Amino acid sequence: MIAEKEKFLSISHKIFSEFYSHFLQDYHAAAFLNSPFTIEKLIKAQSEVLYNIIKLIQEKDEVCGGVADLSPFSEQGSGCETVADLSPFSESKHDDIALKTAEDKLGTIARRHYQLGINKDSMFGSIDYYIDLLKLYQEELGLESTTIMRLKEMLDKTTADAYIEGVIDYAINFIVNGDNMHTYSKYDLFFKEGIKNKLEALQKAFKEASDKHLRAEMQSHIDCKVGKVLHGLGFDIMSFGAEAIKVKTIEIHKDVHNYINQLIGYYLSIDYRKATSISNYVMNAIYELIYNYELISSHWNQGKEILIPQILNNKKYKGKFSLLVVNFFGSRTDRQFGKQCETILEMLKNTVVKHMENFNQLFFTRVKNELYIFLNNDLTYNFANFYNSLMKDIELLAEDLKASNILIGNHPVFYIYKFDINRFLEVPSEELNEIINIIKEESKTKFKESAPPLVVVDVNERKLELLEKAKANLELKDIILKKVKNKDVDISIQWIYDKNLKNRFFEVLVRIKQGDNYIPAYKFINILQRENAMTLLDIAVISKVLENVDKIKAITNELYLNIYPPSLENDEVVELLKELVKTLSQNEVMLNLELTEYAITTNKELFENDMKDHLFYLALDDFGTGYTNYELIGELSESGLIKTIKIDGAIVKKILDSQTYMSMVEAVTMFCKRNKLRVIYEFVDSNQILETLTNIASSIHFPKEFMFFQGFHLHKPNALEEEYKKLIKPNPKDGSVKV
Repeated sequence: MIAEKEKFLSISHKIFSEFYSHFLQDYHAAAFLNSPFTIEKLIKAQSEVLYNIIKLIQEKDEVCGGVADLSPFSEQGSGCETVADLSPFSESKHDDIALKTAEDKLGTIARRHYQLGINKDSMFGSIDYYIDLLKLYQEELGLESTTIMRLKEMLDKTTADAYIEGVIDYAINFIVNGDNMHTYSKYDLFFKEGIKNKLEALQKAFKEASDKHLRAEMQSHIDCKVGKVLHGLGFDIMSFGAEAIKVKTIEIHKDVHNYINQLIGYYLSIDYRKATSISNYVMNAIYELIYNYELISSHWNQGKEILIPQILNNKKYKGKFSLLVVNFFGSRTDRQFGKQCETILEMLKNTVVKHMENFNQLFFTRVKNELYIFLNNDLTYNFANFYNSLMKDIELLAEDLKASNILIGNHPVFYIYKFDINRFLEVPSEELNEIINIIKEESKTKFKESAPPLVVVDVNERKLELLEKAKANLELKDIILKKVKNKDVDISIQWIYDKNLKNRFFEVLVRIKQGDNYIPAYKFINILQRENAMTLLDIAVISKVLENVDKIKAITNELYLNIYPPSLENDEVVELLKELVKTLSQNEVMLNLELTEYAITTNKELFENDMKDHLFYLALDDFGTGYTNYELIGELSESGLIKTIKIDGAIVKKILDSQTYMSMVEAVTMFCKRNKLRVIYEFVDSNQILETLTNIASSIHFPKEFMFFQGFHLHKPNALEEEYKKLIKPNPKDGSVKV
């Protein structure tokens, strides 16, 4: 018989005092429970709770006839051992409810311990210590051995519940909240969602085990969403070149499922402490799974432009899949589309996602403004129907976009070129990559007149032709890179004219020779951009300008120089620019740096601080394309840092056919007038364009001293050396142009 309450509470106070001396050896507990008053208050409250719980347990044992194993989840009990109302003795119903309430209180205390960060081993060790103290005072307290055993089991269970639920909740929050998982693509989102689903399934299974002592069904490591992702076509492709990490990732995922089954098994067998330990193994394995998947994802997303051609000619994939490359014409006009370009590409991705019934039929990845779609050639499913359905949906999207008011023009919305992998297995990856580049460039320039919304080209039929072009391009690439690295480039200039058609100043252009002929600018620019070598070109050009300062100052007192935006992050370029500004200033030549709005915005500190003492101006290049920040331009204008806006040629050349573009030119011209900025109209390629621009400026009374023209109609780029020779001839021209 349990001792009288007053005596019990007195002994319990002594037990808890000794217990807390042991418990406070844990750093987290000691940091929180650092007030003697708080500890005394806890001892009194917990002594009261424990008295009521022990009294209920002992009285219930007596009603049940002193059964030895009275676990609430015992599979060998007498029938009156469940926490819920499962007792055949109706008179014990009230006791069952009270006992469940008491267990809930213990659960609340255990959850608080978990939230305080108290180590699970410290917590279970403290339970053992407390139980040992109860046994020491067992006779004085009037406790049965079965009562102490039952209390220990309740403490173990509530502690296990708190810690296991805690680590699962933490992991779910880790997945759901913030940027804890990097998601480069839709595929990464599928993996993230699969991990979340797995944890929620574990959470549900654990709750079933805790509340009802039932084993919930868990999907196998193959059938769950994560398993489908890891065994799918996409993960196989993403893992190319990282196969060891792929194998390890799949094995870790298998371990996760084994640990989950062990956790539930130990819990149902009432080994709560082992279940709690296994829960840590589960979470550690899940975090390791995420880490290894992210290694694969990062490896793929950082290197896919190089990896894709290697995959296409790898014999491992012979006969396994085909490739569709979907080019959105935003790759040519994304500056005009701005955010609409991203919206359209997202719509395209969502169209493809609809066909991902599982992760083994297709895989897609974005490379710039293109979508690479790998299709599984496995004949275990109806490939023809699958392919036709996919292509039909892409075509419907293209038709909808064509019919909308988005400025697509006469070009196709999507241009698809398809590869049969088997036809290109023997083609070296570098040549194959160049074939892809050739097709991309063709897709940008091929359609001059009205075309259907979707154009599909079978690359396989042009294999030999494209292979020859690829070899020639690779030879050209080697020449260009070698010349740029050696600064073996030539400087040309294109004059910029005022309203009276007098050549006032020029823009510096660069030319690269192959033999006796110059390589077209668009060719070497495309190659250098693909090879991330534009900064080398800027270094070569600035160096050449510095070498030719004497000739430049003899021709003009002002020039414009275009800089590739990323070059401004290069220390060598910045130092060369400072030297150029200083040298030109000493020779009384004004420098205008042509930069896009984005480049000016992201390097504002450089111009306002690092180069504030240097004499130069900024010229806003390609104005009217993309997002335009008039507030920024106003600030730069007021500070005197910017004095020129160059209206993009893509807009100027359309003013004869489009009232929209005409209005854009009028608006920019008016803006320049109000802010006293120069305006340079690019791409003046005909007298008709020149007259139209002149009329626009006259209609708003634009000051003629701020109006300038540039284009082939007025002057075709010429070598600096040739322009210098003209100047030193006995009878130089006066600079006027007959139009």
